[in-house]
Amino acid sequence: RSQDFQTYHPTSVMETGWDILFFWVARMILATTYVTEQIPFKQVYLHGLVRTEHGKKMSKSNPETIIDPLEVIPQYGTDALRFALVQNMSAGNDQRMGRSKIIANRNFCNKIWNIARYIEGVVGEQGRAKPEPDGPADHWILDKLRTNQQRVTADLDNFHFSDAYDKLYHFVWDDLADWYVEASKTTPNQPLLAYLLEQTLLLTHPFAP
Repeated sequence: RSQDFQTYHPTSVMETGWDILFFWVARMILATTYVTEQIPFKQVYLHGLVRTEHGKKMSKSNPETIIDPLEVIPQYGTDALRFALVQNMSAGNDQRMGRSKIIANRNFCNKIWNIARYIEGVVGEQGRAKPEPDGPADHWILDKLRTNQQRVTADLDNFHFSDAYDKLYHFVWDDLADWYVEASKTTPNQPLLAYLLEQTLLLTHPFAP
């Protein structure tokens, strides 16, 4: 009857690896229901195991198979590691993880950084005016942004984390960086660029806060 119990029990989602479904999750449900007459959680999300690039299980008995976050974070960044863990991850399926995947997502983080540096350089210290589209390119990128905001949100709500990552990746890299930013260099719409940067960072926040 503690305050913590009243506040936090039951919860909404239990997230854990598929390999302990019976050994831990099922026992939590049975024991909690027996003792409290409440279900402990409404949904169970079972993620896969993180394996080596060659599909082997990472094991402390084989240190060469392990990717130590405390080693890769100073080298590539925490955001790159988070992105790498989400990329190609689907419920219940194991994923392969190697430094090449982390490096690829370090490059993705650098792309976001370069977009931000360019836009901040164009916008400067001026106040954030209301963004108004001016021409086909502006309307196009706003439509892309709104569509991806809706789709990424829907994917996250339904635990489709890899799908959300893919949509974010292609919006940032293909639509915003490779197309709109390049098109805006002739006559930049400063308020719209500032708005796009802010909204892109918000869209990125669940993966790279």
